[in-house]
Amino acid sequence: MKKVLISGYIGFNNFGDELIFDILKSHLKSLNCDVSALSASKNYDIKTYNYKNIIEILKAILNCDIVISGGGSLLQNKTSNFSLIYYLSIILLAKLFFKKVIIFAQGFETIKGRFFELLTKNILKMCDFVSVRDNNSQKYLKTLGINSIQLCDPAFSILDKIIPSKNKSGVILQLRKVKNVNEDYLRVLASVIVKYYDKIDVLALQEEYDKEICQKFIKEFKKVGGSARYIYNKDINETINTINNCEVMISTRLHGLIVASALNCKVFALSYDDKTKTLAQDLDIPNVDICNFDEYESDEKLKKFALSDKKYKIPSFSWESIDKIFEGEY
Repeated sequence: MKKVLISGYIGFNNFGDELIFDILKSHLKSLNCDVSALSASKNYDIKTYNYKNIIEILKAILNCDIVISGGGSLLQNKTSNFSLIYYLSIILLAKLFFKKVIIFAQGFETIKGRFFELLTKNILKMCDFVSVRDNNSQKYLKTLGINSIQLCDPAFSILDKIIPSKNKSGVILQLRKVKNVNEDYLRVLASVIVKYYDKIDVLALQEEYDKEICQKFIKEFKKVGGSARYIYNKDINETINTINNCEVMISTRLHGLIVASALNCKVFALSYDDKTKTLAQDLDIPNVDICNFDEYESDEKLKKFALSDKKYKIPSFSWESIDKIFEGEY
């Protein structure tokens, strides 16, 4: 029985990261692996170690055979240099203790700063297997001289166990706090959306970061004559069911878009960074850039979207290359 340690953004109640963790954990268990994780929470059905306690981290690495880093976008410094250094340090420690390291379906954008880019490049070269979730990530790693396998986002694999609802109704708007998005933007967004959807549910996928902006939007939406209610489900399965039962999803967060499109909802992206723009491009999802928001453009695109009956070509997530590692073929 192989002992596998998962390193990721785990235990912070972020829907996308928790969903990927759950999917990965379940698959590893199906391979008869002993699974553990570095986490901010102990509320799981596996052994967890405190992600910020160095003694716990060392104990976790020493007690495993394989470290899996991912999915999501862990190796980036758009959020902070500390975040990048942290996840790189886990990989480096694992290799210093002669553990196998898998980079699991991660998204990559240009690392800021030559030093941090070189550091990332050299540590990635130590890894035994590198996989990415999209073509742009693979292209970027190629510029660093890193070979990788392109998969897709693991969240698409929810179709392996969830059947898309045939009785869909209602509209969900999913918002998150993004730099440069202010009350003027929320006011204009509300005035555009209410023309086509006057009754909506406003969904938070990580309440700590989403709640404030969701509630501000609801206030603006009601001012222009719309009706809205706030929704947050702590349980990821409840969130999936909520999305599965809706007809339309307008989302800022990547995994709101992925899950909704996979479950045959009509999807509109409020893009705020490269990963959401890449997904919108790959699946031909209509989108607007909320950091450079144009009221006329948004109105025209949303009008066209409301009148359309768009379906998306959903990629299929393959475990084949990952499973080969556990079969000893890599």
